[in-house]
Amino acid sequence: MLPRDERRFKTADLDGDLAATREEFTAFLHPEEFEHMKNIVVLETLEDIDKNEDGFVDQDEYIADMFANEEGGPEPDWVITEREQFSDFRDLNKDGKMDKEEIQHWILPQDYDHALAEARHLVYESDVDKDQKLTKEEVLDNWNMFVGSQATNYGEDLTRNHDEL
Repeated sequence: MLPRDERRFKTADLDGDLAATREEFTAFLHPEEFEHMKNIVVLETLEDIDKNEDGFVDQDEYIADMFANEEGGPEPDWVITEREQFSDFRDLNKDGKMDKEEIQHWILPQDYDHALAEARHLVYESDVDKDQKLTKEEVLDNWNMFVGSQATNYGEDLTRNHDEL
């Protein structure tokens, strides 16, 4: 990990004095938030997932980063959906693998609101009558989705009184 951290530190150290200002240290800790650090985020992701070290992430490597089929049985539905996501949305040039540009598009999408996307996902999965409003019953019937969501602070926000519920 030391060479990786040194590379990240040197990229964050904009003035090259080998001492981190508050801003440089923040860039080191949260590189995805800084434009000059985006290449390091992409490179680290590639190094983590590219098991055959060909400089690309193929579909099997992409899936293996999320799911290990140790039992040898059929893949769960969510894995099949992720395979489709890879083919339809990750592999933009349709060559069967993601290059650095495609990895950046995946992990650092432009104009993507994570909170809004998570909220939409929760409504989509829980809104049984499809009225775009969640009732208390709909939330409770799908409680496992909400306690696993960052949008609800992993369920903690559901323990507080809310007028909208």
